[in-house]
Amino acid sequence: MNVLIFDAPKSVCHLVKSLLLTQRHRAAISGDPVDAILKLETGIFDILIFGPEGAPPELADHVEREFPGLPVVLAGVPQTVPCIGQIAAVLPSPISAQRLINAFIRIDRWRAKRLNEIPCQIAGQDGVSVACRLADLSPESVVIAGESDDFLRHFGPSMPRRVDTRIGDTLLSGDVLRDENDALRRVRKVSIRTTEDTVRPLLLQLLK
Repeated sequence: MNVLIFDAPKSVCHLVKSLLLTQRHRAAISGDPVDAILKLETGIFDILIFGPEGAPPELADHVEREFPGLPVVLAGVPQTVPCIGQIAAVLPSPISAQRLINAFIRIDRWRAKRLNEIPCQIAGQDGVSVACRLADLSPESVVIAGESDDFLRHFGPSMPRRVDTRIGDTLLSGDVLRDENDALRRVRKVSIRTTEDTVRPLLLQLLK
């Protein structure tokens, strides 16, 4: 996942970023509210972390008003506070690596559920649409999954090099990057190359 860490003055951001990188998350750091707002407006961030000093009013108000679906994590706070509203996790000081990892596992599961709720279909043979699921979403790629006969047949031996997909109200067309076939569970996942401009409406939809 893509994570934005707002930490002013900087006190926990480098530790948190290092821990996130070990878990293959991507993280950016900001210490200025205007800069943080501009970064959030790109729609590429899945989680926002506030350091011990929290967020200045202009940033907090903007997040609450414009991105009510964006999970917020409080890191390095002096004492535990309830997880209410957008607050998805609270990591009291000193920050525990395991608590951070566990929090991100929970948020990742919640995000996967949100993705699965977005209608998704591909253009199959003879112009017939084939239902599928949105398994993952990033500025670089879209991952779709399915287990129906039509889906498995479409991505069978004659794997198409390019896929046309409708996700929600957004039409996407991209090259197939890779596919994973879980024969035991009879599920196939297909990764499709995309661009930030194309996928941005979907990324923002998850945050609204």
